[in-house]
Amino acid sequence: MKYKSCQWIEEGINFDRTSYKVCCLYSAKGGGNTIIEDNYNGHKIDWEKVFAFKKMIKDLHKSGKTYPKCEGCIYLKEQDWDDDHTKISMINLDYWTKCNSRCRYCFTMRNKWKYNLYRNYNFLPILEDMISKGILSNKRGEVSFGGGEVTLLKEFDRVLEIFLEQNFKKIIIHTSCIKYSEAIAKGLEKGSVQLIVSVDSGSKAMHKKIKQVNSYDKVWANLKEYAKHQKEPEQVKTKYIVVPGINDDIKEIELWLKKSKESGINSVLQEIESDWFYERRENPDDNIINLFNKTKEIAEELGLVYNLYERAEHMMTYWTNLTDKE
Repeated sequence: MKYKSCQWIEEGINFDRTSYKVCCLYSAKGGGNTIIEDNYNGHKIDWEKVFAFKKMIKDLHKSGKTYPKCEGCIYLKEQDWDDDHTKISMINLDYWTKCNSRCRYCFTMRNKWKYNLYRNYNFLPILEDMISKGILSNKRGEVSFGGGEVTLLKEFDRVLEIFLEQNFKKIIIHTSCIKYSEAIAKGLEKGSVQLIVSVDSGSKAMHKKIKQVNSYDKVWANLKEYAKHQKEPEQVKTKYIVVPGINDDIKEIELWLKKSKESGINSVLQEIESDWFYERRENPDDNIINLFNKTKEIAEELGLVYNLYERAEHMMTYWTNLTDKE
């Protein structure tokens, strides 16, 4: 049946620190954050409740209305969807906060001590429950590790191994790249892992200013090593989160692009800092828009594959639609 939906509504789930929900996307006008159960601490999940929640959203969309939290989301598409309510094949994991970096734009910087000591629940028993009940599917086969620093997560190696055993096709891992992981390297060699490292700088001085740790040389050395293990040329990606007033400098961005190319990385991502974005969601700044357009131009001149990340994609889509109306 044709109706408005997205892959997350159809077959996704997100596990964060205190809840599980349909997705982790916040950038839509409706605000996202489609919580299924709050105050969650790893206890057994009522999967019927999960699929009933998804069915509620889908039934609303079939009626021609839009679930309020999904309002304005660019990922909603009207098309024929496979109306299966009983499988999960997309998972986002950000249920831990411990990290070895101090990125100045991260929400944990409001109380770094608290978040580094935060004791997360374990996802491994949940994953095993999904497999035993036949809920986990590799039909789409996507999982993303976000959260804090993934290489500090005790169960990470085993969880990654299981997803590889289950033939998940796209395993996205966000890491500071300060600590090297053999498990990640092996996943890259199999072709299933995509590594995303937010370096947010081109120079050592800017890296320290944004990350607030001395990790520039180590991060780029590890990136270069990871790039050697990738089966396909676009598995390892560097990301640049633009923080207006700090690193919104085209010279700094050009250094990042060239450093990526020199390190054997062929794919780059650009994002906009969250607080700035949410304050200006419907009032994009021409200088920032021009900066993103210039970045894309330089990246393509260098032969790099350039893409926008979530907030930036919403920002640029809104700006394009706005200018088209004028």
